[in-house]
Amino acid sequence: MADSAQPLAGRTALITGAGRNIGRAMARQFAAAGADVVVNVRQNLEEGEQTAEEVRALGARAVVVAGDVSKVEDVRQLFDRATDELGPVHILVNNAAVRPHQPFLEITPEDWNWVLGIGLTGAFHCAQAAIPGMVEAGWGRIINISGRDGFSGILNRAHGVTVKAGIHGFTKALSLEFGPSGITVNTVVPGLIHTTRPKEWYPTLSYEERAKGIPVRHAGSVDDIARTVRFLVAEGEYITGQAVHVNGGEFLVT
Repeated sequence: MADSAQPLAGRTALITGAGRNIGRAMARQFAAAGADVVVNVRQNLEEGEQTAEEVRALGARAVVVAGDVSKVEDVRQLFDRATDELGPVHILVNNAAVRPHQPFLEITPEDWNWVLGIGLTGAFHCAQAAIPGMVEAGWGRIINISGRDGFSGILNRAHGVTVKAGIHGFTKALSLEFGPSGITVNTVVPGLIHTTRPKEWYPTLSYEERAKGIPVRHAGSVDDIARTVRFLVAEGEYITGQAVHVNGGEFLVT
């Protein structure tokens, strides 16, 4: 029986896009629950190492692996190294995404393929790499990080909206197919969350102004998302195929 203080002891979690923000917060939550963590970054190894140091400070093992999840060969190498250094991956969080702000008629085919490649095709590659080991173990958890715009839409981000809406469909398909194998699959949908992100992707974003329209009247933190993910992974064995909105009630008024 797992230690109630460390319910994920003996498990390995792999988080894509884990160099900062929500990815780093999830790494801390998994480490505190006893899991070892594979920190994936696309390029910024320095940020990845900062996340890994926070994981190690909590007593868990961590390895940093750079790789572009839109490329299947990078994903194969990512999982090979994860398995070699930390053992089979039991928990997968598909968090990597890019969210450029572009009017639809200015989106090039290259822009479209870049955004969908990382956010949606990347989730496909990683799930295909992770699920066979989860099936063999008879236990697995997949969390796909989406966004409110995948449910309500948003101006000037058609490619990002498509990714976020597609992610929930992907979640439902996998939860049906692999539930009998002991694998749960859920989507977590952040609302307005304080993060560090490129200003050019969010030219009109004002936390203070947007928070005025949210029932709880404030933005959330990365730990609000990370705690929800930890719950679904560590305690949510009867929850699958769901989209869990963590947004202070914002979705009710949009």
